[in-house]
Amino acid sequence: MLQDQPRIWASIDQRLRALVATDDLIAKVDGSGCDIRDLLLSELGPYGHVRFTLNGEPLFLPAKLAVSLALIFHELATNAGKYGAFSSARGLLQVSWSVSGDRLNIAWDETEGPPIASVGPAGFGTKLLNSALTPFDGKSEITFLKTGVHCTMQCRIPLA
Repeated sequence: MLQDQPRIWASIDQRLRALVATDDLIAKVDGSGCDIRDLLLSELGPYGHVRFTLNGEPLFLPAKLAVSLALIFHELATNAGKYGAFSSARGLLQVSWSVSGDRLNIAWDETEGPPIASVGPAGFGTKLLNSALTPFDGKSEITFLKTGVHCTMQCRIPLA
């Protein structure tokens, strides 16, 4: 049972909470999806609203894409809290998005976090980043810069 495995439960519990929060957002809008800004605020809010800026026009995300992005945003935010911008007193995050045709482009840029000394072997989060947008003809690319993590995400926005 998971109650006998606290480390495993701790990693699963937060991901489940992210999914529940996303499900609540989707349910508020007749179950068909949610706005990207609301999704990001749900994932980033616990880190303090002065720590991040969100740049983009209102954008409705169909439910399946919203769930995939919620998992990605949760992983990136968790890593920012443990190792990146949110783990430093001066660290900041900027998330920007734009739409071109039916393609969504998102940029996640962390600055003023601690320097990234080395990157370990790919864990669950990296595997998630590499696969979560595949069903939407998409991809994610993460780069570890001296200024912080830079991640770009691109995908097709499905018809609702």
